[in-house]
Parts: sequence; structure tokens; C-alpha cells
Amino acid sequence: MSEIVRPSGTMALRRSVAILFIALTTACTRTILDGPLIDAYSKAECIPVEADLGHQESTRRWDYTIKTAQGGVRLFGAQMPGGRINASYAANREDVVAADAGDYIYPEDVRVDHSLGRVYIKASGVPVFGESETWLFGYDVAKKRQLQRARVDPKVLPQDCPADSSKR
Repeated sequence: MSEIVRPSGTMALRRSVAILFIALTTACTRTILDGPLIDAYSKAECIPVEADLGHQESTRRWDYTIKTAQGGVRLFGAQMPGGRINASYAANREDVVAADAGDYIYPEDVRVDHSLGRVYIKASGVPVFGESETWLFGYDVAKKRQLQRARVDPKVLPQDCPADSSKR
């Protein structure tokens, strides 16, 4: 009769960690091809973007204030490491992260729908252990929170808003 050999505590822990790592890194997020978020982003108005040519690669930057009943909301951010789009509320000096896609995925385009008080952010990049990703975010200015977030196929999106490289 053969005896079953069970892994030692350290070996079992390593195996569990390896299985968890594989599960997390291979878990797929569904990429959407259409839907209300893509439609809203496509119809929204471009927020002025500035191309900062002072870096090795061109960096897109946003700094734009939306007028609201409660005062102005400044949207700002950049397409760079650690890049995200923030909303700064003048009335109470509160800063809120409107969109942060994570490491190696940077803001690429920012649009606004003034009638709904919504901001739409497109972010793209290549995470450390993965392939190219494009994400869309929907942010509600009045509620001060992100309403939507989805991985999208970039081929179904309109071109990015043009950058003004004359401002530096």
C-alpha cells in the first residue's frame, strides 16, 4: 500500500500563492464593443488638451474648469506615470480622483457632457503582465464619484481630441 505524501507547510503555501497568482493574472475582464458608456463618450465634448513637448515623448495635459451651480470644478491630470484625472471642487476645496486606471495605463482623452454633468475619461496602456488595454470611465461631477468603468476595444472609439501644442 502506498503512502500519500502531503506537501510541507512552506511548500503548500508556495503552491497556494502560485495558484492564486495565476488565477488573478489570467482572469479576463470582458472587453465591450458597444453600449451606453461608449455612446456617451463618443457624443461628449472635448476638454481642451495641451501637448507638452518638453519631454522625450509628447505628454497630454488637461486643466479645465467646469461651471456648476455649486461653483467651479477643476479637472486636471496628465498622460504620464502616476497619471490620473482629478476633480477639484472650489466650493469646499475637496479633491476627488475621477479616474485612475492603475500602473502603466494612462489618461489619453477627456470629454464632458455639460447637460448631464458627466466627465468621460479614456485611458490606455500596457500593464506589466499583460497586453494593451483601453478603459473608459464615467464620472458624475455633482455626485463626486465614478459611475462607470469598462474595458473597451479602442477600434470602436472616435479619435482622441486634438492637442494644442502652441501652449507651453
